[in-house]
Amino acid sequence: MVKIIPMFDYIVNSYMTFLVLYTILFYILCEYGIHLLILLCYDVVMELNGLIATGLSKTQAAMYALLIEKGEITPPEAAIKLKLSRTNAYKLLDKLVELKLAARSSGNKTSYQISNPTALASLAANLRAEATARENAVTLVMKELVSKYYSHTEQPGVEIVTGNTSVANSFRNQIALGEDIYFVRSLRDVTSMGFDIMHELRTLPSRHGLKRFGILPDGIKGPVNYEGDKQSNLKTTWVKSEDYDMPVEWSVTKSSLLIVLYGSEPYALTISNPLIAGSFLQIWHLLDSCLKAMPYYESLPRLAS
Repeated sequence: MVKIIPMFDYIVNSYMTFLVLYTILFYILCEYGIHLLILLCYDVVMELNGLIATGLSKTQAAMYALLIEKGEITPPEAAIKLKLSRTNAYKLLDKLVELKLAARSSGNKTSYQISNPTALASLAANLRAEATARENAVTLVMKELVSKYYSHTEQPGVEIVTGNTSVANSFRNQIALGEDIYFVRSLRDVTSMGFDIMHELRTLPSRHGLKRFGILPDGIKGPVNYEGDKQSNLKTTWVKSEDYDMPVEWSVTKSSLLIVLYGSEPYALTISNPLIAGSFLQIWHLLDSCLKAMPYYESLPRLAS
């Protein structure tokens, strides 16, 4: 009996030690394991979102992410992992081959290997080219469509938007009409919208073969780039900056009037109607003639210090 008690104590102590260690390990897994799982899921979601942003569809991105993880995979394996039919797994993998993001090998079993991901840059370039082609196609048909629309109605279309992206799209929509643009510029444009956006919007019309006629405040900084204006099909009329210092731009074509307020948050009002646009177009020409008739006009522009 004397010998049994120490052995019993040893077993009990060992069991208690095991329980303590198990409890500590369980606590650590519960406390930190869930965080690790969340971080892992977050990384996967971020990877998928990044792939989708390059132009892949959601299912294509999931398949490509799986291929990146495995390096090589067969369609049946991919179908099980992504819960797809084998037919759809084959289609997705073949699409990745078409996009040069995967390579197909035919042996005893058809499998697919990951290709160099730099092909994603080509995908983005192709999508950009397709978007440009669609934009050009819209420009070609827009004139006729707008003309036919207003042959049936005089009711103006009115749209108000806010935010840099939406306001920039209002400019693009007016450019897509394929009509020459007459505008009164505000010097607040770059401050409100940013240089890159405004530079793109100012040069986009010339890429569609459109002419621009602008009344510009002369309080600009630096030398006037007449050559750049010529290349962007811009003909400038100057106005003293103190005579027009409002944070509002007016842009008019034959069928649309765009008014942009460059505040802390930019707003754009688009009125689509050839009669309203035509009336403002006449006002623009009157203003243009009056400015050029001013005795001081030859001294403009005065560069801002």
